[in-house]
Amino acid sequence: METIISGVIVLCMFYQGGIIEHTYIQDQKMSSCLKAKRQVERSVNPQNVRMQCGEVEAILEEDENGRIRVVKIIKDKYGDYTK
Repeated sequence: METIISGVIVLCMFYQGGIIEHTYIQDQKMSSCLKAKRQVERSVNPQNVRMQCGEVEAILEEDENGRIRVVKIIKDKYGDYTK
């Protein structure tokens, strides 16, 4: 497993002012993130959660199958949501 700090595109889910989930976008295209955002918004109550795509600096981890996941967001454009 390898740990990397990098600027990546992620889909973030906010609840009560904080990030509760973040999803790494495999092809790193904003259009793919927006498509995933639309799909999630159809299945959740938009009054309770907010979804947003954006670029963040994160610690990434690659597993033995080659899949990359976000371990922790270091710096984002959303202010103090990650603290």
